[in-house]
Amino acid sequence: MSGIAIMMMVLFIVVIWGGLIVSILALRRNPDEMSGELGTSEYATDDVLISHEHDH
Repeated sequence: MSGIAIMMMVLFIVVIWGGLIVSILALRRNPDEMSGELGTSEYATDDVLISHEHDH
């Protein structure tokens, strides 16, 4: 492989793995359960959502 090809390969490996690491850190800081429209709303608890699921 040429030097440019190796440099591009290293660059893209860093970009992909760096994106994965940033995503993991962001999810650890803001878990899915605490984000979104409902967030920490009292209507977004497991018990309330399960009862709505069985009502319909």
